Amino acid sequence: MKITRYGITLERLLPEQTELVREWRNDQKISRFMFYKGEITKEMQQEWFDSIDNEQNFFFLIHLKDTPVGLINISSIDWENKTAYTGLYIYDDKFLATDVPVMASLAMLDVFFLLFDIQSVYAKVKGNNKAAHNYNSGLGFSRTKKIEYGLGYEYMLQKEIYLLKTKQLRNAAIRLKGNETQIELNSATKIDEWLRKRLSAARKEALESLEVQIS
Repeated sequence: MKITRYGITLERLLPEQTELVREWRNDQKISRFMFYKGEITKEMQQEWFDSIDNEQNFFFLIHLKDTPVGLINISSIDWENKTAYTGLYIYDDKFLATDVPVMASLAMLDVFFLLFDIQSVYAKVKGNNKAAHNYNSGLGFSRTKKIEYGLGYEYMLQKEIYLLKTKQLRNAAIRLKGNETQIELNSATKIDEWLRKRLSAARKEALESLEVQIS
């Protein structure tokens, strides 16, 4: 699955890309904001990938043109209750102070809130990650409780709050980047075929509002 929106492409993580993500995750500039700070081995990474390679977890490499710059996810999806968890990090420092993180978040949340009808997403943020606290608040997340023995917080974002809070931001993104959403699915994979069926059941007005093109 690939999603292209607001000038950003989100590519669902492939097995051959997991080593790149492991290198990013083990870098101190990323690991210091994680609840688990130990080194991730190749074996651990493979076990992790095997556990998330399913219809409940979508980890995307964030591509600006052809360059992977970070990782974003919507995971632990409960399709029946329409809830999920989300997370994001930018590895390439030169994109931290740009619109790339915001555009990646908007692209993913637009698709999963509007096309897949997720109603609430949660985020776990370590207490020392002030940038993430501010970032999540800007998207409409509200703090719900302390987690990990007081080392961090859980945030929640409801679909309607997201649409209201980011209305001006999304309109500005549309003016700058356009509104078309391209979704590429690989017919050779079971997960993408499963997604195609879910997209065929998406509301017509949602497909039209995001100007969705599916291939």
